[in-house]
Formats: sequence, C-alpha cells, structure tokens
Amino acid sequence: MQLLLNTIMLEPNRWTAEHALTWPLVDLLDPMAAAGFRDLEVWGYHLDRLSEAGVEQLAAALEARAMRAVGVGAYPAFHLEGAQDEEERRSLEKLLAAAVHLGASVFKIFPGRVASADAGDAAWRRSVEGMRRLAGRTAEAGMLLTLETHGGTLCDTLDGTRRLMKQLPEDGVGICFQPYVEHDTAAAMAAFDALGSRVRHVHLQNRKDGAAALLEEGDWTDYRRFCPMCAAPASTASCAWSSPPASPPPRGRPSTWPASSPTPPGTAPSSRNSGGPEASTMARSASARRRQTLIAYFRRNGLP
Repeated sequence: MQLLLNTIMLEPNRWTAEHALTWPLVDLLDPMAAAGFRDLEVWGYHLDRLSEAGVEQLAAALEARAMRAVGVGAYPAFHLEGAQDEEERRSLEKLLAAAVHLGASVFKIFPGRVASADAGDAAWRRSVEGMRRLAGRTAEAGMLLTLETHGGTLCDTLDGTRRLMKQLPEDGVGICFQPYVEHDTAAAMAAFDALGSRVRHVHLQNRKDGAAALLEEGDWTDYRRFCPMCAAPASTASCAWSSPPASPPPRGRPSTWPASSPTPPGTAPSSRNSGGPEASTMARSASARRRQTLIAYFRRNGLP
C-alpha cells in the first residue's frame, strides 16, 4: 500500500465557504518532506487560484524535493445550466490542466454537489453527462478518475453509488471510498465489499468525541478491522489527519473509500491480494510517527 498525504489536512480554513488559504502549498512542501511524505493528494483549492506560472513553480518545487502530486482532488457541480454551467466547466478544465502539468495519475472528484435523494431526473442526467465528458478527458490524459463517496453528492449512499457507476465506463473510472457511516465499521466494510473492484482509492480519517484522531484511536471506524480489506496491490489510500478546525465540518456522512489503482496524494494504494494485517499495522504505525513529526515541525515554527 502506498501512503499519500492529502494536503487538505494542512489548511485550517478547509471547511469554510471561501476556502481562503492560510499558506500557499509551495510553502508547506518542506515540512511535509521533513515528516517523510513524498507522495501527495493535492487538494483542489490549493491549485484552483494559481496562475500557469504558479503551477509551474509548484511543479518545479515538487521535483526539486523528489516529491510527487500523485493525485488531485476536485469538487465540481454537474447539475448547473447556462452560464453557471459554462463557468463551472472552465474552472474544472483549469484544474484538470494543472493536474496534467503536475503529472498526477489520479483525478478524484466529488460526484456532483447535489445529494442523490434531492437530485431529480434532469439533475441526474446532466451529472452523468458531465462525468462521462470528464472521464473522456481524464482518459486522454492517462489519469484514473475516482468518485468520492461523500454526503451531499450522488455517491452519498450505496444505492446512489451503484446507480451512478452503472452509467459510467468501467475502464478509467473508479470509486474513492471513504467510510461515511459513523460508528459502524461493519457497515463500512460491507459497503466496501459490495462495490468490489470499482474501489480504486481510499480516504482514511478518524475522529473521537467529535475531534480528529489518529486512525487507531478514533471511534468512527475501527481501522484494525477495515484496513486489511484495502491491502491490495492496485489501490491507493490517502490520509487526511488534521487538528480540529475552528468551526467543525458540516455534519453528514463522512467519505472514505479504498482504491486499487494509481495513488493520489495523502493516499495509499493497496492490494486486496497482498499485504494483510501486518502490512496495515506497519502502515498505521509509520503514519502515526509521520504525523507526530509534522505536528512537531509546525509547533517549532509557530504554525497552528
């Protein structure tokens, strides 16, 4: 399993409406490298305001440190119409171009910004058409497209996820699985198993008493039981540990799901056929050490 660091964890404003960055991503590369992270899943809001020159600067800084942007995460809305839809397409195309420039092999998205239960036939149709277009673009760029299971999207339930995946190509399109059922590891494992080979990417995070916690210490998901399911050679796992934000994230189903393909930042590829509990335990221990190193660096430098 390849472990990636999801850069969303480094931004205190990640759950605000504006997503105003406290620091540019290029300024955070050294502490990430010092903590032992070389492969990243880059949060889309770390890229979407960069100029072409800014993307080139980031690419050069990553290369100079032997770091890789394995994946990029985006949050597009596909149900819009008219001028709003045109603007959304331009923004998504800009982010996709940045991902290509950085050499990403995974493009992870929210599958729309409408909950499956609230999406009417027209919204479903437009969303499917938009994701098919995007799948064509990512395929041309040689990237895997993964859809994150998350509240407020078309993949907010197992039924919604299955319905959507049936309408998208199997080649080049997979699931980014994030266990989104709180305090029910058995349900998370059953959903993971039900999606089978479509799961190509996993987001790992945990909480305890409402606050962010190490994977092995949280009570949302028992990763000692869950992680062995993800230990397959072709999957990617992204970790998004973080200190509690100033305002808690919106309630709703969290998303975290396993992968079996290229590895996005903050992610760890895994194989269902190799690794096993020992490999998962080692990955958790290494992750905990890296996280403590990163926290220590930030405290030494007066960062929150």
